[in-house]
Amino acid sequence: MSNLAKLTITPGGPWRLYQHAVIPGWEMLGTVQRGDEIGALARIKATGNLVMMRAGIVSTLNQRKAAAALAAAESTDAGT
Repeated sequence: MSNLAKLTITPGGPWRLYQHAVIPGWEMLGTVQRGDEIGALARIKATGNLVMMRAGIVSTLNQRKAAAALAAAESTDAGT
């Protein structure tokens, strides 16, 4: 899937469906969807990079788009 696809982030979403355990040094944030792909959204604490985890594979996300989508999703959740 292209890194240009729209990202939909669900903070606190069911990330354990895609990644069963928390990896030390990583923060599990929820779920992320990019086109037809959906997976766990994680932040690498050492670098701050946001990634998608699914089926044992870690995929980098467009950091600017991921940060914007996460901020928008968190502000929507805070307003409800």
